[in-house]
Amino acid sequence: MNNEQNILIFDDFKRIALLDPIKQGAGHLKIISGYATPTMASWHIKEIAESEETLNPIEITLIVGMCLFDGISRATHEGFKDVVYRNNDSQKAIFTCLYVIAGAPVHSKLYLWEREGSPFRAFMGSANY
Repeated sequence: MNNEQNILIFDDFKRIALLDPIKQGAGHLKIISGYATPTMASWHIKEIAESEETLNPIEITLIVGMCLFDGISRATHEGFKDVVYRNNDSQKAIFTCLYVIAGAPVHSKLYLWEREGSPFRAFMGSANY
């Protein structure tokens, strides 16, 4: 495997992992994150919509993995519902949020981009969404 494809990212993770793949034709981001906030989802969608570079609206599927272990506050749940309600149209982003509530809690942080329905780029590490 080419070493250039397996690099550690220390700076600008948001741009590299959350925005740049859109410029390369990716259209669906699947995230599993132990913890996440509606603020991050709102920021992400806003950055895409208001980018100086024209970025196509994308689909974001978020799975929050530690809800079984730590629960999720009503405010956080309502925040995610609000993000879904405010953004689910073809001009912004299609945002879906799911919670792991059975089986083992998931503490992973994985960001998988798809382009034309196939895996395109993936990022894994310690950054929660």
